Amino acid sequence: MSKENVEYRFLDAEIAECRILEDDNKRFLEGHAAVFNQRSKLIFEDGRLFNEVIAPTAFDKVLQDERLDVPMTYNHNRGQLLGRTKSNTLKLSKDEKGLAFRVEIPNTATGNEVYELVKRGDLYENSFGFVVTRDDQEWTKDEEGNHIRTITNVQRLADVAVCINGAYANTDVAARSLDEIVQIEDKEEEVVEEQVEVPEEVEENSTDPDVDTISRELELLQMRIRILKLKS
Repeated sequence: MSKENVEYRFLDAEIAECRILEDDNKRFLEGHAAVFNQRSKLIFEDGRLFNEVIAPTAFDKVLQDERLDVPMTYNHNRGQLLGRTKSNTLKLSKDEKGLAFRVEIPNTATGNEVYELVKRGDLYENSFGFVVTRDDQEWTKDEEGNHIRTITNVQRLADVAVCINGAYANTDVAARSLDEIVQIEDKEEEVVEEQVEVPEEVEENSTDPDVDTISRELELLQMRIRILKLKS
């Protein structure tokens, strides 16, 4: 039996919303773990550079599964559990924006930490882990020749998470209990992009040293860009 390839997508705080609210002496975190029809930041996987889009049909099948058992965690750490669909402490649904969630925050060390960090505005990004097959995705190119991967169906939803790092520009967080929402201004940082010639596709078992070199250079370049953005 082959091992499942679970992919993780992290979403930052620009479009979809995630907020804390209090109701009947209970605390809840609600928002979107994924959004539809939004292009991700550049992703490098399996020898390809591409942007990714989640189609509105992506979660239809998985949400209809009566055996649905999806945990919500902090930073995808299974030891930092916030809720679970099986126990009805986590509810997942589809709306016009994307995959919506509502989780009852537990009175645990992790739950209290997440509550305070979201309330203060330190924690504001979401993520989801998923499994797809080749038939669940479509590859196209835009007018500029960029590769676009569209996820049309998710075979399994591994988890949803509130997290620190973002790869999609797709989520925002606000604490509903606060009178004012602190808005963080985006700071622009000039980044000089290196010109690297990229092959459209790399064979999985390729031993070409030039391909390996390009892959390493791309990964290092992406890391440098992330660091510059974090410093800004």
